[in-house]
Amino acid sequence: MDLTNIKAIIFDLEGTLLDRQKSREKFIEEQYERFHDYLVRVQASDFRKKFIELDDDEDHDKPDLYKEIIKQFNIDRLTWKDLFNDFEMHFYRYVFPFHDTTYTLQKLKEAGYKIGVIANGKSKIKRYRVYALGIESYVTHLTTSEMVGFRKPHPRIYEEIIEKLDVAPEEVVYVGDDALNDVAPARAMGMVSVWYRHGEREDDIIPLESEMDYEITTLEELLDILHIEREAEK
Repeated sequence: MDLTNIKAIIFDLEGTLLDRQKSREKFIEEQYERFHDYLVRVQASDFRKKFIELDDDEDHDKPDLYKEIIKQFNIDRLTWKDLFNDFEMHFYRYVFPFHDTTYTLQKLKEAGYKIGVIANGKSKIKRYRVYALGIESYVTHLTTSEMVGFRKPHPRIYEEIIEKLDVAPEEVVYVGDDALNDVAPARAMGMVSVWYRHGEREDDIIPLESEMDYEITTLEELLDILHIEREAEK
């Protein structure tokens, strides 16, 4: 495929630039430890499993999540507000990039590409996560569902960021880890779609061949696709 016309690279945020699994796992582990004395009848593994089960969307309503945890485990020495207040106080500490996130964005920026980031959720939280990842200087524009009024995979959220970047769909490479919210809609709009596959996860929906132009397992592989020379390993 000829990619010489590409002017912009648009990334999904959660699970593509941000290692959501690592970030969430670390938060759950440490929240359980902070409240261990109140959760003596709850195993850490059960707390983790229930949290992940209820947190099936990237900006799930956390008050409802904690209300359900209190109910499921019959916790009587805590309220859902205790857990939710702890989340609001500490969640910002649990923002981890993938090992090659910063390097890949740096190389793309040096090569002259505009870089966009798109995410479902609240703008304030997503802006903070971009800042906490240390990638703010590389991002030309961030679009969120709160800004646009539509969530992925609605076409309007993709149209908005394309307009802000001042490019045509066929001049964009879109990179994401979700087949339904990233890969398929990007391809349907005329962008070059890249699926970021994270090993063999049970919940992965694999894109159809007609929905995906490329598949990568690390962000650095994007540089190879665009023929950007990587620095030699020391």
